Amino acid sequence: MIPLSQDEMDRLPIPQDGSPLRVLLSGCLAGRPCGIDGTSYGVWPFLKFLQTHPYVQIVAFCPEDWAFGTPRELCNIHGGNGFDVLAGRARVLTEVGEDWTQPMLAAAETMLQKAREHDVHLAILMDISAACGSQVIYDGHRTTPEVRYQQGPGVCAALLRQHGIPVISQRDHRILEQIHLKLDASHVPNPSAIDHHETAWYRDYFKV
Repeated sequence: MIPLSQDEMDRLPIPQDGSPLRVLLSGCLAGRPCGIDGTSYGVWPFLKFLQTHPYVQIVAFCPEDWAFGTPRELCNIHGGNGFDVLAGRARVLTEVGEDWTQPMLAAAETMLQKAREHDVHLAILMDISAACGSQVIYDGHRTTPEVRYQQGPGVCAALLRQHGIPVISQRDHRILEQIHLKLDASHVPNPSAIDHHETAWYRDYFKV
């Protein structure tokens, strides 16, 4: 699964004064304390660089905080991935079985609306989340002895993709290096940088 095609990368503008790169960013990746336990998920250096760059416009949003508040229960997709939830074939359930499908769908629509309002060029979202996961999400409950993962996006990421908005994660380092180069022509990309789907864990777990 390629998170961002070369054609999509080529279409990203070279940011400049008056014409910034507009990025939809998961609230937790922007440093907001909107994780399930009321914290953020740490500092990602390149994302900090993006947030302080004069030619980047960040639109930060946490769909789960919008829908369920913070702190909140864990929720994950059962019966498929985000595309399946959009099609009515899968559900979003908490660890105790409460159905959060409809609020998650409403959060996805709100995230899409924000993306459209700001005419974002791409989204960088927290991977593995039932809302924001781009390449990997949990497969059902995550507190069982044998936690399972599945390929595919979360609900919000899936809806963004359906409407033509590229979605990557904070773990897609090769793509982030290319974005860095667009922002700074003197930047030398790390030749060993790889995207999440190229990692040894991903390839071993999904047998690809």
